[in-house]
Amino acid sequence: MDAAPSNIDPETLAALVTSVAGLEFSTFEIGVLCQDKKKKSAIRRQVIGFVSKHLGKTHISDGFDLYILIDLEKARVEATPQSVYVEGRYNKFSRKVAQTFHYCFKCKGRARGCDLCNGTGKLSEHSVQELIEKAFTPAFDAEGTKFHGCGREDVDVRMLGTGRPFVVELVQPKRRVADLYAIENSINSVNAGVIQVQGLRYCEKGRVAQLKNDAFRKIYSAKCKSSGSVTKAELSTLCGKTLEIVQRTPERVEKRRSDMERKKTAQLLKAEKTGGKDFMLEILASHGLYIKEFISGDGGRTNPSISSLLGKKCMCVELDVLEIMVQGQNGKQ
Repeated sequence: MDAAPSNIDPETLAALVTSVAGLEFSTFEIGVLCQDKKKKSAIRRQVIGFVSKHLGKTHISDGFDLYILIDLEKARVEATPQSVYVEGRYNKFSRKVAQTFHYCFKCKGRARGCDLCNGTGKLSEHSVQELIEKAFTPAFDAEGTKFHGCGREDVDVRMLGTGRPFVVELVQPKRRVADLYAIENSINSVNAGVIQVQGLRYCEKGRVAQLKNDAFRKIYSAKCKSSGSVTKAELSTLCGKTLEIVQRTPERVEKRRSDMERKKTAQLLKAEKTGGKDFMLEILASHGLYIKEFISGDGGRTNPSISSLLGKKCMCVELDVLEIMVQGQNGKQ
Protein backbone atom coordinates (compact mmCIF):
# COMPACT_ATOMS: atom_id res chain seq x y z
CA MET A 1 0.00 0.00 0.00
CA ASP A 2 2.69 2.39 -1.13
CA ALA A 3 2.18 6.09 -1.76
CA ALA A 4 -0.53 6.27 0.87
CA PRO A 5 -2.14 9.66 1.52
CA SER A 6 0.02 11.54 4.04
CA ASN A 7 -2.86 13.05 6.01
CA ILE A 8 -4.71 9.83 6.78
CA ASP A 9 -3.56 7.03 9.07
CA PRO A 10 -2.83 3.58 7.61
CA GLU A 11 -5.61 1.92 9.66
CA THR A 12 -8.28 4.15 8.14
CA LEU A 13 -6.85 3.55 4.69
CA ALA A 14 -6.89 -0.21 5.28
CA ALA A 15 -10.50 0.07 6.45
CA LEU A 16 -11.32 1.85 3.19
CA VAL A 17 -9.85 -0.98 1.11
CA THR A 18 -11.71 -3.55 3.21
CA SER A 19 -15.00 -1.68 2.93
CA VAL A 20 -14.98 -1.80 -0.88
CA ALA A 21 -13.82 -5.40 -1.13
CA GLY A 22 -16.44 -7.55 -2.86
CA LEU A 23 -18.31 -4.57 -4.28
CA GLU A 24 -18.64 -4.17 -8.04
CA PHE A 25 -18.16 -0.55 -9.10
CA SER A 26 -16.49 1.54 -11.77
CA THR A 27 -17.07 5.07 -10.49
CA PHE A 28 -17.00 6.57 -7.02
CA GLU A 29 -17.34 9.69 -4.90
CA ILE A 30 -15.59 10.46 -1.61
CA GLY A 31 -17.03 12.21 1.42
CA VAL A 32 -14.97 13.20 4.48
CA LEU A 33 -16.25 14.17 7.93
CA CYS A 34 -13.70 16.32 9.72
CA GLN A 35 -13.83 19.55 11.76
CA ASP A 36 -10.64 20.88 10.15
CA LYS A 37 -11.82 22.06 6.71
CA LYS A 38 -8.28 22.39 5.34
CA LYS A 39 -7.38 18.88 6.43
CA LYS A 40 -10.71 17.58 5.14
CA SER A 41 -10.06 18.96 1.67
CA ALA A 42 -6.52 17.57 1.56
CA ILE A 43 -7.59 14.11 2.65
CA ARG A 44 -10.39 14.01 0.11
CA ARG A 45 -8.01 14.88 -2.75
CA GLN A 46 -5.46 12.31 -1.64
CA VAL A 47 -8.01 9.52 -1.16
CA ILE A 48 -9.52 10.20 -4.59
CA GLY A 49 -6.03 9.87 -6.07
CA PHE A 50 -5.35 6.68 -4.12
CA VAL A 51 -8.60 4.93 -5.11
CA SER A 52 -8.17 6.02 -8.72
CA LYS A 53 -4.59 4.78 -8.96
CA HIS A 54 -4.56 1.66 -6.80
CA LEU A 55 -8.09 0.40 -7.39
CA GLY A 56 -8.39 1.54 -11.00
CA LYS A 57 -11.70 3.34 -10.48
CA THR A 58 -12.94 6.66 -11.88
CA HIS A 59 -13.94 9.58 -9.68
CA ILE A 60 -17.09 11.48 -10.70
CA SER A 61 -19.30 13.83 -8.70
CA ASP A 62 -22.68 12.75 -10.04
CA GLY A 63 -24.19 9.44 -11.08
CA PHE A 64 -21.44 7.42 -9.35
CA ASP A 65 -21.67 3.71 -8.50
CA LEU A 66 -20.25 3.89 -4.98
CA TYR A 67 -20.16 6.53 -2.24
CA ILE A 68 -17.31 6.20 0.26
CA LEU A 69 -17.61 8.14 3.52
CA ILE A 70 -14.56 8.61 5.72
CA ASP A 71 -15.53 9.72 9.22
CA LEU A 72 -12.32 10.85 10.89
CA GLU A 73 -14.10 11.79 14.12
CA LYS A 74 -15.32 8.22 14.65
CA ALA A 75 -12.48 6.49 12.77
CA ARG A 76 -15.03 4.81 10.50
CA VAL A 77 -15.27 4.14 6.77
CA GLU A 78 -18.57 3.35 5.03
CA ALA A 79 -18.97 2.26 1.41
CA THR A 80 -22.52 2.53 0.07
CA PRO A 81 -23.39 1.17 -3.37
CA GLN A 82 -25.85 3.40 -5.20
CA SER A 83 -29.04 1.89 -6.59
CA VAL A 84 -29.19 0.14 -9.95
CA TYR A 85 -32.35 0.71 -12.01
CA VAL A 86 -33.92 -1.77 -14.43
CA GLU A 87 -37.07 -1.05 -16.41
CA GLY A 88 -39.44 -3.32 -18.25
CA ARG A 89 -43.12 -4.18 -18.59
CA TYR A 90 -45.24 -6.69 -16.76
CA ASN A 91 -48.46 -8.54 -17.48
CA LYS A 92 -50.68 -9.79 -14.67
CA PHE A 93 -53.05 -12.62 -15.54
CA SER A 94 -54.39 -13.39 -12.06
CA ARG A 95 -57.19 -11.59 -10.23
CA LYS A 96 -55.67 -12.53 -6.89
CA VAL A 97 -52.27 -10.83 -7.19
CA ALA A 98 -51.64 -7.26 -6.07
CA GLN A 99 -49.14 -4.99 -7.77
CA THR A 100 -47.12 -4.20 -4.64
CA PHE A 101 -46.69 -5.56 -1.13
CA HIS A 102 -48.99 -4.10 1.51
CA TYR A 103 -49.48 -5.09 5.11
CA CYS A 104 -53.01 -6.05 6.15
CA PHE A 105 -55.02 -2.97 7.18
CA LYS A 106 -56.45 -4.80 10.20
CA CYS A 107 -53.49 -6.58 11.82
CA LYS A 108 -50.71 -4.39 10.33
CA GLY A 109 -48.70 -7.48 9.39
CA ARG A 110 -48.39 -9.06 12.83
CA ALA A 111 -46.66 -12.44 12.80
CA ARG A 112 -49.82 -14.58 12.95
CA GLY A 113 -51.96 -12.30 10.81
CA CYS A 114 -55.73 -12.17 11.25
CA ASP A 115 -59.01 -13.40 9.78
CA LEU A 116 -59.05 -10.63 7.17
CA CYS A 117 -55.69 -11.65 5.65
CA ASN A 118 -56.03 -15.39 6.36
CA GLY A 119 -53.03 -15.31 8.65
CA THR A 120 -50.60 -13.94 6.05
CA GLY A 121 -50.25 -10.42 7.45
CA LYS A 122 -50.61 -9.11 3.87
CA LEU A 123 -53.48 -7.78 1.81
CA SER A 124 -52.81 -10.42 -0.83
CA GLU A 125 -50.79 -13.61 -0.65
CA HIS A 126 -48.67 -12.60 -3.65
CA SER A 127 -47.75 -9.39 -5.42
CA VAL A 128 -46.05 -8.54 -8.70
CA GLN A 129 -43.37 -6.78 -6.66
CA GLU A 130 -42.56 -9.84 -4.54
CA LEU A 131 -42.59 -12.30 -7.45
CA ILE A 132 -40.21 -10.08 -9.42
CA GLU A 133 -37.83 -9.28 -6.57
CA LYS A 134 -37.27 -12.99 -5.86
CA ALA A 135 -35.28 -13.14 -9.10
CA PHE A 136 -33.70 -9.68 -8.99
CA THR A 137 -32.38 -9.56 -5.41
CA PRO A 138 -30.01 -12.57 -5.60
CA ALA A 139 -28.90 -11.74 -9.14
CA PHE A 140 -27.56 -8.36 -7.98
CA ASP A 141 -26.80 -9.49 -4.41
CA ALA A 142 -28.85 -6.48 -3.29
CA GLU A 143 -30.07 -5.51 0.17
CA GLY A 144 -33.59 -5.23 -1.25
CA THR A 145 -35.69 -3.71 -4.00
CA LYS A 146 -38.14 -0.88 -4.55
CA PHE A 147 -40.87 -1.28 -7.15
CA HIS A 148 -41.96 1.75 -9.19
CA GLY A 149 -44.97 1.23 -11.47
CA CYS A 150 -46.55 3.43 -14.13
CA GLY A 151 -49.79 3.64 -12.16
CA ARG A 152 -51.40 0.54 -10.71
CA GLU A 153 -54.32 -1.81 -11.13
CA ASP A 154 -56.52 -3.29 -8.40
CA VAL A 155 -55.85 -6.82 -7.17
CA ASP A 156 -58.82 -8.19 -9.14
CA VAL A 157 -57.87 -6.43 -12.39
CA ARG A 158 -55.71 -8.12 -15.03
CA MET A 159 -52.98 -6.24 -16.89
CA LEU A 160 -52.98 -7.48 -20.49
CA GLY A 161 -51.70 -6.20 -23.85
CA THR A 162 -48.09 -5.07 -24.00
CA GLY A 163 -48.01 -4.70 -20.23
CA ARG A 164 -47.50 -1.96 -17.65
CA PRO A 165 -44.15 -0.13 -17.58
CA PHE A 166 -42.23 -0.45 -14.32
CA VAL A 167 -38.80 0.15 -12.81
CA VAL A 168 -37.12 -2.09 -10.25
CA GLU A 169 -34.65 -0.27 -8.04
CA LEU A 170 -31.94 -2.54 -6.64
CA VAL A 171 -30.97 -1.13 -3.23
CA GLN A 172 -27.29 -1.35 -2.22
CA PRO A 173 -26.34 -4.00 -4.80
CA LYS A 174 -22.96 -5.67 -4.46
CA ARG A 175 -23.14 -6.48 -8.16
CA ARG A 176 -24.11 -3.86 -10.72
CA VAL A 177 -24.43 -6.07 -13.78
CA ALA A 178 -26.55 -9.20 -14.14
CA ASP A 179 -27.97 -11.27 -16.99
CA LEU A 180 -31.32 -9.54 -17.53
CA TYR A 181 -32.34 -12.10 -20.14
CA ALA A 182 -31.84 -14.91 -17.59
CA ILE A 183 -33.78 -12.95 -14.94
CA GLU A 184 -36.66 -12.42 -17.38
CA ASN A 185 -36.77 -16.12 -18.26
CA SER A 186 -36.63 -17.12 -14.59
CA ILE A 187 -39.55 -14.88 -13.62
CA ASN A 188 -41.67 -16.03 -16.55
CA SER A 189 -41.01 -19.74 -16.09
CA VAL A 190 -41.61 -19.75 -12.32
CA ASN A 191 -44.76 -17.61 -12.55
CA ALA A 192 -46.28 -18.90 -15.82
CA GLY A 193 -49.97 -18.00 -16.05
CA VAL A 194 -49.69 -15.56 -13.13
CA ILE A 195 -47.35 -12.78 -14.30
CA GLN A 196 -44.75 -12.26 -17.00
CA VAL A 197 -42.16 -9.58 -17.66
CA GLN A 198 -40.59 -8.41 -20.90
CA GLY A 199 -38.09 -5.94 -22.30
CA LEU A 200 -35.84 -5.70 -19.24
CA ARG A 201 -33.10 -3.09 -19.67
CA TYR A 202 -31.00 -0.79 -17.52
CA CYS A 203 -32.20 2.78 -17.09
CA GLU A 204 -31.38 5.96 -15.20
CA LYS A 205 -32.92 7.09 -11.91
CA GLY A 206 -34.86 9.80 -13.73
CA ARG A 207 -36.97 7.16 -15.45
CA VAL A 208 -38.77 6.59 -12.14
CA ALA A 209 -40.05 10.17 -11.97
CA GLN A 210 -41.07 10.02 -15.61
CA LEU A 211 -43.23 6.93 -15.08
CA LYS A 212 -44.71 8.35 -11.88
CA ASN A 213 -45.50 11.82 -13.20
CA ASP A 214 -46.43 11.40 -16.86
CA ALA A 215 -50.15 11.07 -17.66
CA PHE A 216 -50.88 8.00 -19.77
CA ARG A 217 -54.26 7.16 -21.25
CA LYS A 218 -55.43 3.56 -20.92
CA ILE A 219 -57.80 1.20 -22.73
CA TYR A 220 -59.99 -0.98 -20.52
CA SER A 221 -62.33 -3.89 -21.13
CA ALA A 222 -65.17 -4.09 -18.61
CA LYS A 223 -67.77 -6.81 -18.12
CA CYS A 224 -70.83 -5.08 -16.70
CA LYS A 225 -74.21 -5.95 -15.23
CA SER A 226 -77.24 -3.69 -14.96
CA SER A 227 -80.29 -3.74 -12.70
CA GLY A 228 -82.59 -4.12 -15.68
CA SER A 229 -82.49 -5.46 -19.21
CA VAL A 230 -80.27 -3.54 -21.62
CA THR A 231 -80.95 -3.35 -25.34
CA LYS A 232 -78.51 -3.13 -28.23
CA ALA A 233 -80.08 0.20 -29.17
CA GLU A 234 -79.37 1.64 -25.72
CA LEU A 235 -75.77 0.47 -25.86
CA SER A 236 -75.29 1.83 -29.37
CA THR A 237 -76.02 5.34 -28.09
CA LEU A 238 -72.89 5.10 -25.90
CA CYS A 239 -70.41 4.26 -28.66
CA GLY A 240 -68.20 6.92 -30.16
CA LYS A 241 -68.89 9.47 -27.46
CA THR A 242 -66.11 11.29 -25.66
CA LEU A 243 -67.40 12.22 -22.23
CA GLU A 244 -66.23 15.02 -19.97
CA ILE A 245 -66.43 13.57 -16.47
CA VAL A 246 -66.29 15.09 -13.01
CA GLN A 247 -65.24 12.45 -10.52
CA ARG A 248 -65.07 12.91 -6.79
CA THR A 249 -62.63 10.68 -4.92
CA PRO A 250 -64.35 7.26 -4.71
CA GLU A 251 -65.61 6.07 -1.35
CA ARG A 252 -63.47 2.94 -1.49
CA VAL A 253 -60.21 4.94 -1.60
CA GLU A 254 -61.10 8.11 0.30
CA LYS A 255 -59.21 6.89 3.38
CA ARG A 256 -55.92 7.07 1.47
CA ARG A 257 -56.69 9.76 -1.15
CA SER A 258 -57.58 13.41 -0.63
CA ASP A 259 -61.29 14.07 -1.13
CA MET A 260 -61.57 16.27 -4.19
CA GLU A 261 -63.19 16.51 -7.60
CA ARG A 262 -61.13 15.69 -10.68
CA LYS A 263 -61.98 16.35 -14.32
CA LYS A 264 -61.39 13.34 -16.57
CA THR A 265 -62.42 12.09 -20.01
CA ALA A 266 -63.55 8.75 -21.40
CA GLN A 267 -64.30 7.59 -24.93
CA LEU A 268 -66.52 4.52 -25.37
CA LEU A 269 -64.89 2.47 -28.13
CA LYS A 270 -67.21 -0.55 -27.94
CA ALA A 271 -70.47 -1.45 -26.23
CA GLU A 272 -71.83 -4.95 -26.78
CA LYS A 273 -74.78 -6.80 -25.27
CA THR A 274 -73.72 -10.20 -23.86
CA GLY A 275 -76.89 -11.20 -22.01
CA GLY A 276 -80.21 -9.91 -20.74
CA LYS A 277 -78.65 -7.61 -18.17
CA ASP A 278 -75.03 -8.12 -19.15
CA PHE A 279 -72.88 -6.08 -21.49
CA MET A 280 -69.25 -5.36 -22.31
CA LEU A 281 -67.55 -1.99 -22.69
CA GLU A 282 -64.21 -1.01 -24.15
CA ILE A 283 -63.15 2.36 -22.80
CA LEU A 284 -60.31 4.74 -23.66
CA ALA A 285 -59.81 6.70 -20.44
CA SER A 286 -57.67 9.61 -19.38
CA HIS A 287 -55.05 9.13 -16.70
CA GLY A 288 -56.50 8.65 -13.22
CA LEU A 289 -60.14 7.88 -14.08
CA TYR A 290 -61.58 5.28 -11.72
CA ILE A 291 -63.32 2.94 -14.17
CA LYS A 292 -65.42 0.93 -11.69
CA GLU A 293 -66.93 4.16 -10.36
CA PHE A 294 -67.37 5.55 -13.87
CA ILE A 295 -69.60 2.53 -14.51
CA SER A 296 -71.52 2.51 -11.22
CA GLY A 297 -71.67 6.27 -10.60
CA ASP A 298 -70.46 5.71 -7.02
CA GLY A 299 -73.63 7.13 -5.50
CA GLY A 300 -73.48 10.25 -7.65
CA ARG A 301 -69.82 11.00 -6.98
CA THR A 302 -68.98 10.34 -10.67
CA ASN A 303 -70.98 12.25 -13.26
CA PRO A 304 -71.85 11.31 -15.89
CA SER A 305 -71.57 7.55 -15.45
CA ILE A 306 -72.72 4.51 -17.39
CA SER A 307 -75.50 4.13 -14.82
CA SER A 308 -76.74 7.67 -15.38
CA LEU A 309 -76.46 7.41 -19.16
CA LEU A 310 -78.48 4.19 -19.31
CA GLY A 311 -80.85 5.16 -16.52
CA LYS A 312 -80.15 1.87 -14.72
CA LYS A 313 -77.89 0.86 -11.87
CA CYS A 314 -74.80 -0.72 -13.37
CA MET A 315 -71.73 -2.36 -11.87
CA CYS A 316 -68.41 -3.60 -13.15
CA VAL A 317 -68.15 -7.39 -12.75
CA GLU A 318 -64.67 -7.85 -14.25
CA LEU A 319 -62.11 -5.33 -15.42
CA ASP A 320 -58.99 -5.69 -17.56
CA VAL A 321 -56.41 -3.14 -18.68
CA LEU A 322 -55.90 -3.80 -22.39
CA GLU A 323 -53.27 -1.18 -23.10
CA ILE A 324 -51.33 1.69 -21.56
CA MET A 325 -50.83 4.37 -24.19
CA VAL A 326 -47.18 5.24 -23.62
CA GLN A 327 -45.96 8.21 -25.65
CA GLY A 328 -44.36 7.14 -28.91
CA GLN A 329 -46.01 3.70 -28.84
CA ASN A 330 -47.47 3.19 -32.30
CA GLY A 331 -47.98 6.93 -32.57
CA LYS A 332 -50.38 6.96 -29.62
CA GLN A 333 -50.84 9.33 -26.70
